[in-house]
Amino acid sequence: MGLINKKQYICIVQKIKFTSLGFLYLLVVGILMFAALNRHSHSKVFTYNSQLWADKAGYYIYLPALFIYDFDLKKIPDNIDLLTGNGFTINKINNKIESKYPVGTAILESPFFILANTYELLIGGKADGFSKTYQNMIEICAVFYLSLGLFYLFLFLSKTFSRKSTLLSLFVLFSATNLYYYSICEGGFSHIYSFFLFSYLLFLLSNNKYAFSKTTWFKIIIVGSFIVLIRQINIVFLIISLFIFIPRKTLQKYLSFKDWMFSFIIFLMVLSPQIIYNFYLSGSPFLYSYQNEKFIYLFNPKIKEVLFAFENGWITNNPIHLFTLIGIVIYYKIQPKISIGLLLIFLFCTYLYASWWSYELGCAYGHRGFVDIYPFAAISLTAVIQWIKLTNSKLIKKISYSFIILCVVLNLKFIYTYDTCWPNNSKSSDFEIYLNFLTSPTK
Repeated sequence: MGLINKKQYICIVQKIKFTSLGFLYLLVVGILMFAALNRHSHSKVFTYNSQLWADKAGYYIYLPALFIYDFDLKKIPDNIDLLTGNGFTINKINNKIESKYPVGTAILESPFFILANTYELLIGGKADGFSKTYQNMIEICAVFYLSLGLFYLFLFLSKTFSRKSTLLSLFVLFSATNLYYYSICEGGFSHIYSFFLFSYLLFLLSNNKYAFSKTTWFKIIIVGSFIVLIRQINIVFLIISLFIFIPRKTLQKYLSFKDWMFSFIIFLMVLSPQIIYNFYLSGSPFLYSYQNEKFIYLFNPKIKEVLFAFENGWITNNPIHLFTLIGIVIYYKIQPKISIGLLLIFLFCTYLYASWWSYELGCAYGHRGFVDIYPFAAISLTAVIQWIKLTNSKLIKKISYSFIILCVVLNLKFIYTYDTCWPNNSKSSDFEIYLNFLTSPTK
């Protein structure tokens, strides 16, 4: 090799590859930050297209209530619940700030809230928790967790698939699905935070697969606890994840009774903010905050509507997930147990939301409930993409890549003409409304 030996050459090449990936990662993050901030550059506060409106305000309200207003209704701005779309309630009768949404999203948003609040205090601005600075910081926050989620997914998937297949899969997952919408456009919802946590969980579980470590196990418990704190329904997917990635014999062999007790203590510690808030509202550690909102379709689930309706249908609005479902079959040949686990996760997710009173999840795009489990979708999607890359059929490759490009174009076109809510009062059919979104000028 001349002046350097073979080992030194390999080391230099690896460093160049690592530097290139790092530069690519930072470049992507920068582009995503610009896209998110540009999307809302003309959005005014206290309007339906701001980052603090309705559900998003309900997830967020814990931060200004705690850090600025000390949960004192005398200090909080008048009618702030009405101004932010009734995502929470200022109950002057009970002297409480009431939100039905879990506190987990606010906890993950808190470092960015503190940065925004510090900035407003330093410049003598409007440090009220609701000004444009705070809303911009939520957009930056969402992109931060999106990029971390994609990073850990890359590390996880590249252990099984090639780097090129993994990178292409992550690009497709982001640009051809509503993951884009709920990170760049609607980052105030809880879904991108669940996406990040499940991505990190898969990374940790893959480490445990090859060399079980108690340290990694306790990290899994912490991450799993936050997954539940973000969205309680996620506990179903968490349990399935642990079952398919960690053999029961491994847990029995390496974890003692003390380890299990310590795991339970960690779980309670992470959930303690929610427990404290429940006490604040009701005097009880357990509270069903959704009141009359229930699973009223348990015996008549709206599966067809959840998957194929023009209004927020998962497959209808994200047709690339046909590949995701096909990938479960392909991945079965590689990892049968994990493939079955993926199928269970998709089936449970579909059934749970199809049983909910508002199975379309209100003003949403592409059925946002599935965004939480997209790290699992990435596994089967990458399996399909790698299979396409390795097939000898030029026809299959042309059809597949054309379909991927079409899905990306349709998704981005729909997102940039969608107006957050499906116009149910329209005289047009759902199909006509859908076509109108695709043919209307972008915003």
